[in-house]
Amino acid sequence: MLKQYWGYSSFRPRQQTIVESILARRDTAVVMPTGGGKSLCYQLPALALGRTAVVVSPLIALMRDQAASLREIGISAAFVNSTLDFAAVGEIQRRAEKGEFRLLYLSPERLVRDDTLAWLGRLPLAFFAIDEAHCISEWGHEFRPEYRQLRVLRERFPDVPIAAFTASATRRVRHDIVAQLGLRDPAKIALSFHRPNLRYFVHLYAGNGLELLAAALEHYPEGNVIVYAPTIKRVEETASALAARGFPALAYHGQMPANARDAHQELWMTGEKRILVGTLAFGLGINKPDVRAVIHLALPKSLEQYYQEAGRAGRDGNAADCVLLWRKADVGLLVHFIQEIQDRAERERAWERYRAMRDFVEGDKCRHRQICLHFGEIPKWERCGACDVCGVELDWLQPPPTGLKPDKAAIRKIPPVPSQAPVDPELRAALKKWRLQVAKTQSVPAYVILHDATIEELCRRPPRSMADLIGVHGIGERKAQRFGAELLTLIAENA
Repeated sequence: MLKQYWGYSSFRPRQQTIVESILARRDTAVVMPTGGGKSLCYQLPALALGRTAVVVSPLIALMRDQAASLREIGISAAFVNSTLDFAAVGEIQRRAEKGEFRLLYLSPERLVRDDTLAWLGRLPLAFFAIDEAHCISEWGHEFRPEYRQLRVLRERFPDVPIAAFTASATRRVRHDIVAQLGLRDPAKIALSFHRPNLRYFVHLYAGNGLELLAAALEHYPEGNVIVYAPTIKRVEETASALAARGFPALAYHGQMPANARDAHQELWMTGEKRILVGTLAFGLGINKPDVRAVIHLALPKSLEQYYQEAGRAGRDGNAADCVLLWRKADVGLLVHFIQEIQDRAERERAWERYRAMRDFVEGDKCRHRQICLHFGEIPKWERCGACDVCGVELDWLQPPPTGLKPDKAAIRKIPPVPSQAPVDPELRAALKKWRLQVAKTQSVPAYVILHDATIEELCRRPPRSMADLIGVHGIGERKAQRFGAELLTLIAENA
């Protein structure tokens, strides 16, 4: 199934263990950092079991894009959320009762409604998959009260397994997830929080940072970039200033009209506009593999938040930069917000998150190591060779404040990247143009048609036959049947 539907010849680390746990109908708690292939871990079991897996997610963008991706490879999937009208919801409900869907995406608010729970009782359920499960914990950085109500799933469906997934959770939050969802003797699977393809940089600056940001964007001429600004006003000012300088930049924030917000996101997802300036409202559930840099213009509220947002870079496994630009004024703003919190326990939790964030940006310890230790992972190495503290520099930034230089004896050795065949730039441009046209026709993000990694492989080893094409990473039988003839013709004309 892995090759037939997804076009992959092997699992990523720990994916098979997770899949086998769910297939064995065991409760499962998974911590898998962004880019680890989390969605496959519940999609493949749903297909193999031949019943309906209900995926709980707060993210409309994720529901829509994942359902589209699944349908593209021949797996029946649907979502129910506020974007659908009454008639569309009714049609999905009728089809679901007939067992037509392998995956069904619901928001937590809709799932816990009495009428929804009654409807789910008429479905051939395989298991529940809880995405963004850290939202259930008051100790987490994105606590959502509606997630607390998800315990009703164990009460109403005691025999249906539950699999909980999160990309960022401390030990305390992981324990809380298990307790709040009522998981019974779950398989607990946590991958390393260390992502060696990411480089971390922290820089204290003054002023509005526009010149610094412009220099950064000149440094990343290819791939997409996310710029996080702390306020809506700052988002709009930054996006306008960048556009005036000729950068292909767009704004994104929660107060934009929904149609404008969706249009900007789509332009960014398809690559027509490379740079998106947004608040933290942007990025949740976004599966964009080729983000080459994530740049923050202010201190995040917590290290968990920063890790999750910065982790949207380099999901394709290629090198990417995570740059945190901050000002002394950010500290005062965070303190002000914490002091405004009325609940004493929540205020204390906010202070803990604040102190961890200050330690991260002001400390002189390896950034990668600090992140791992924060999430309860103890690395065997002291230096990463992939952050400013360990001596790595960006030419558009001044040298790191610590003045540290690489210590070759202390830096953990990183295996060299194996040599690869060169990429034909004309063929790559032709394939990306074709992909964009198909994506627009089908109203789906470009990566749903072909991932960048798949295009790179097509350019390095141009297939000459359908058998060659199916051997390419990311092209399964369904995709080969739908696009094989077009791709082979296009490659023959441009290779």
